[in-house]
Parts: sequence; C-alpha cells; structure tokens
Amino acid sequence: MKCKVAIVILTKDKPTLLERCISSVLKTEPEVKFKFYIGDTGSTEENLNQYTQILKTYLDESNCRYIHLPYYNFAANHNLIIKKYVTEPWVMTCNDDIQFITSCLDEMYSVGKSEKYIGTIGCRLLFPDGRIQHAGQLAYIDQHNLLQCTHRGYGLTSKYKSGPVVGNTAALMLIRRKLYNKLSGFDEIYTECWEDIHLNMRLILDGYSNIYLDDVHATHYESASRTKDSDALYRLRYDYTYKLKPWFDSLDRVHQQLILNVR
Repeated sequence: MKCKVAIVILTKDKPTLLERCISSVLKTEPEVKFKFYIGDTGSTEENLNQYTQILKTYLDESNCRYIHLPYYNFAANHNLIIKKYVTEPWVMTCNDDIQFITSCLDEMYSVGKSEKYIGTIGCRLLFPDGRIQHAGQLAYIDQHNLLQCTHRGYGLTSKYKSGPVVGNTAALMLIRRKLYNKLSGFDEIYTECWEDIHLNMRLILDGYSNIYLDDVHATHYESASRTKDSDALYRLRYDYTYKLKPWFDSLDRVHQQLILNVR
C-alpha cells in the first residue's frame, strides 16, 4: 500500500515531547499509511543522541526521515520540507507538543479525501486539563472596525458543530500537498504567528472549505515547544499589525465578507 500522508514535525531540544507525540500517533494504529518527516532546527548534540534513540525505538527509514535545518522559521521550514522531501499526496503539520487522543490521522484523512474542494482539516485540541485550546479559527471585525482572529472556544469546555470554519491551526492540520504547493505554502513573511490563518483565508478566497472536526481530539501542550523570549509577544503583534492586517485590508469588501461570513 502506497504511503498517503506525510506528518511534518519541527522540533528542537525537546526529545520527551517528540517521543510522546510519535508514540501517541502509533498507539492509535492508523489504517492509512504515513511517514514522519522530522525537522530538527538546531538541537544540541546531547539531545540529538536522544532523538536517535527515540527514532530507533519507534521508527525506521521506511517511515521516518530526519532532516537537519540550520535555523527556525515555522513557515520557511515547512515549505522547504514539503517542497524538497515530501512525496506523499497529503501533508499533516503537527507540533511536537501534540498528543493524539483519538484516531486523528484516519478520521481527518477520511474527511479530507471525501470532497475535492476541502482546504484544511483540523480537530479539537485540548489543554492537559481538558479545556479547549482550539475548536477552529474565528475571524471577525470588532467594535473598533479592526480584524480580530482567535481560536474558537479557547479555555472553555463547550461542544461545537463539526463543519466549515475560517481555518484550522497548523499545530495539527491536514491538507493536500498539491493544494499547499499551489498556494506556495505558508507565507514566509511571518516570523512568529499568523501564517496558518493567512493560508486558510487564501483557501476560502480560492473556493475551498476548511473543515473542523469536533469529535476528533488531541492534547496540545500549547507553547511547550515555543521559544519564550521577551520579544515573542512583540513579534506576534508586529506580524499581525504589519503583515496579516494590511493583507486583509487590501481585499475588497466582497472578499472580506467571504472570509468573515464563515461560521
């Protein structure tokens, strides 16, 4: 059976997180054939040795490729791996701080292949205490006439309807490789955040629906692998103010409403 899905995971100096992520995928015993593409963005020699042991324990060359990257940029790293190394028709972006609870791969793939005009497929991501971290992305105009983007249900325990959403977080997201490459992947102008919602919005403008699955669950140890330097919040705000918002503002009203009307 030919391999269908490439699972792309970026990591650096977090062997415990990566082991938990990989083992959780394998424990769900996916029926669809897949291959891991691990992008290491600069781990120490000690942690590289730990990664080697982890991969020997769980994987082999047939279902994993380990790629050394000289720097970290979420968008650029994914674009390089997907363009240069991945051959599978589907790509799942997966943070190393994700832990599958249900059969995420099989269920997301089953929905994705069912309809030609599906863009991204995402699922319910939970904090370790069971509260929602992500139940689809939302976009709206606030009382100051400014674009706001957020994760639906953040910090709540509510149930939501599966179906179209503005977008899905790239922390765990499935997309056709040809479609990803057609849009030239994530926009590399972003340094901290927003490249995933930008991609999702572009898919809507191209006539695709981004689908959220509420009964498919994974734990997301949010920010466990994110650099917590003092400039991170500044970079996040900068990316929004000078990159995402100007792009959205440049759209005409009709195209803005195509995005904002998705609920």
